[in-house]
Amino acid sequence: MQRVVSYLISLSLCSTSLVAQSPPPFDTTLVGQWPYSAMHTLFEKTIFKVDVLTLDVRFGPEPARRLEALVAGRRYSSTLADSIAAVAVDARDAWARLRFERNVSLVRFLDGVRKNLKRALQAGIIDADSYDHISGDLPVWYQFLAADGIHDGDEMFYRIRGDTLHTVYRAVTGEVLLDQIDIGPERRLSVLGGYFAPKSDFRKGLIKSLFEN
Repeated sequence: MQRVVSYLISLSLCSTSLVAQSPPPFDTTLVGQWPYSAMHTLFEKTIFKVDVLTLDVRFGPEPARRLEALVAGRRYSSTLADSIAAVAVDARDAWARLRFERNVSLVRFLDGVRKNLKRALQAGIIDADSYDHISGDLPVWYQFLAADGIHDGDEMFYRIRGDTLHTVYRAVTGEVLLDQIDIGPERRLSVLGGYFAPKSDFRKGLIKSLFEN
């Protein structure tokens, strides 16, 4: 079955006019332009060394200044990593892009999202109600992947401004399959917490990349 465009918006939280007014998440001109404001990591299945996806996270000027104050002139340590993660999770001006490096089924994708979301719950970044609500909504949001799954080269974009989260899923063909806006601190925290909570699949790689710049 051919994948179709899915345009999903939480009607109780926002309107279609908000989507029209919001800059596209592809735009990175206002993030990642300062020292220590960009992170990158490659996630792979460690047993077989199979590349699964790359993740880029960028921050606006305020979180970038806080990160520079922590990182400049220092070496990586677990204690410092905790402080960096706290700044990242607290950011209200951030951008992220996931680029898939192989085909992935919807089931495997949702399992991975829920695993990292659970890390955020265990760390106290989100509460149990938020976890249950977001975890339950995931199959609805990504129903367009049920037939064909994720393709190598597909991308997901997240743009955080305050407590507004703008999510876009763009297929390798260039077709936008999801364009969704959600409002609420739990939305922002679910994304950033999933990346930076202890034992997240992405935390160590993202944070260590700051020391490589």
